[in-house]
Amino acid sequence: MMWSRALRAVGWTAGLLLIGVLAMGWAGWLPHIPLFASWGAAGSAPPHNQHGPAADPAPQPADIVSPDPSGVAPGPEATSPISPAPSTLPDQPSVPEPTPDLPSAPRAATSPLPPQQHPSAALASLNAVRALAQLPAVGWQDDWAAQCAAHARYLVRADRAEHRQDRSSPHHSEAGEACAHGHYFVSSQPPSGPERAMGYWATGPFHLPQLLDPRLKVVAFGEAHDPAGAMRSAGVLDVRRGLLGQAAYPVRFPAPGTVTPYREAARYEWPDPLPGCRYRAPAGAPVALLAGSDVTVSAAALKVNGQAVDACLLTAQTFQGTSPGDTQAGRGVLAAQGGAVLLPREPLPAGAHVQVSLRTSQGRQNWSFQVGGAEAD
Repeated sequence: MMWSRALRAVGWTAGLLLIGVLAMGWAGWLPHIPLFASWGAAGSAPPHNQHGPAADPAPQPADIVSPDPSGVAPGPEATSPISPAPSTLPDQPSVPEPTPDLPSAPRAATSPLPPQQHPSAALASLNAVRALAQLPAVGWQDDWAAQCAAHARYLVRADRAEHRQDRSSPHHSEAGEACAHGHYFVSSQPPSGPERAMGYWATGPFHLPQLLDPRLKVVAFGEAHDPAGAMRSAGVLDVRRGLLGQAAYPVRFPAPGTVTPYREAARYEWPDPLPGCRYRAPAGAPVALLAGSDVTVSAAALKVNGQAVDACLLTAQTFQGTSPGDTQAGRGVLAAQGGAVLLPREPLPAGAHVQVSLRTSQGRQNWSFQVGGAEAD
């Protein structure tokens, strides 16, 4: 009797187990068992591959779209490498004030453009900056000036800020392309003349050394205005093609015994020197030494009215930009002439006496200068 009950219990248990397994197979929970591989409700999981998981499909090549179908070199936003020691500042805008986002499509001018000022205004402004470094005056090149004016017209008519021209633009010109490499100043303010542009470049740590290049003999400047545009004024200065003379260093700015009108550094300079110095605008106007490409500067000190003040030393060895490209660009500009720029933390006081001391690989450079009694315009 006992054995009979035990056998019945085992039979009931086996039967229940078989019913459970069959139910699980019908529900599709056991697809790895061949008997149940084709069971399950319609529209359930796809048939199982008995040879292992299906391979992912081979990747298809992505469409490669040129950022500029015209084939023109990329603009300032590009991350292409920059040559380590350019003779002029690499392709980046000189924007002295915030400007609105620019439309990508060019816009036709809706008002007549006033004629360019007499070249003597631009030439006098540049030579005044060079005189502060006790450098000889430079001359003027009319043909280049017409080309620079053509690029300035492109900038205001197309509402662009760049060292190139879009060949598909109705405002493109071969003449403008010839001067597109030059320093440019764009403004959303009412017409700004060459004096304002030159004041901006003279207080930018990376534009200033190129104005002071002792090899510079001839320059050209062109400007254009469009009251209806987002860019209402533009000025373009060519300091590249006129590098025709012999280098004579050192060059000091402001030179010993001079009186400078500049108290504050340009805002919106590129590359931006302030983050690497851990300074905030406004900073003081730059003090520069161009010692020649074979000379290095390792230390510097600045005194204002006899008191030591904080100043950041920018050299080809120390400058740190906000990106590797910015660092390379700024160091290249400084390396080209063995440049060292001191950037005071604070604007220079009006009427101050400033003493400069730099330690170079060829000895010390010490000099002093005065700050004018009023801010430069």
